Amino acid sequence: MKRRKYSTKFQFFVYKSIAGVIKVLLKRIYKLEINGLENVPLEGPVIIAPNHRSSLDVLAIAVSLPRPIKALGKVERFKYPLLGRFAQYLGGIPVERGHADLSAVKGGIEVLKRGEILLIFPEGTRLRLEKKDIKPKRGIGYFAAKMKVPVVPTAIIGADCIWPPEKKLPALKGRIKVIFLQPVYYEGEPDRIKEEEFTNKIMSQIEEVLRRESLNHEAN
Repeated sequence: MKRRKYSTKFQFFVYKSIAGVIKVLLKRIYKLEINGLENVPLEGPVIIAPNHRSSLDVLAIAVSLPRPIKALGKVERFKYPLLGRFAQYLGGIPVERGHADLSAVKGGIEVLKRGEILLIFPEGTRLRLEKKDIKPKRGIGYFAAKMKVPVVPTAIIGADCIWPPEKKLPALKGRIKVIFLQPVYYEGEPDRIKEEEFTNKIMSQIEEVLRRESLNHEAN
């Protein structure tokens, strides 16, 4: 899939303009709450690694950060006439699932080499509420080991209740909370098993926050 060339400054302007509008909407409709921004570096390459259980997840992350993000996403989403072109225009990286997509790997490495933010979902796809035991993909560990960049585990709470995978449209009520945890670094040389363990560690931290937030919600 070819990528069209655009002015970086113009892309940034379009991105920030649209993100600003979406942020206002998410705050007004879903009371978007953002915690832990101090854990995200203000400059330099970084991987944001959130749980993925809603179509709102990418938007919630994008509007929560002061810096633009580049996200890895399944190639099917880039085939939509309007949204697909727009996602690719803003730097989205299509991924062919089911096998090693070298083009997507190269794209992710290029993003990090440019000192930008790369968004990768450890689970690899949106999970339904009842499917929370899916084994995380190795991708985050691979990029962290190869590029030696910080990974920020991120918990998204509430978006799955508003717009779960089985629904075509989101509900117009609910709350979304985004929590950025302290960055984690891969230590040692690249190794497949260690990369998988690293990714599992990321998911464990996220799941711990999700459980805690769920208990707090029930208590209130």
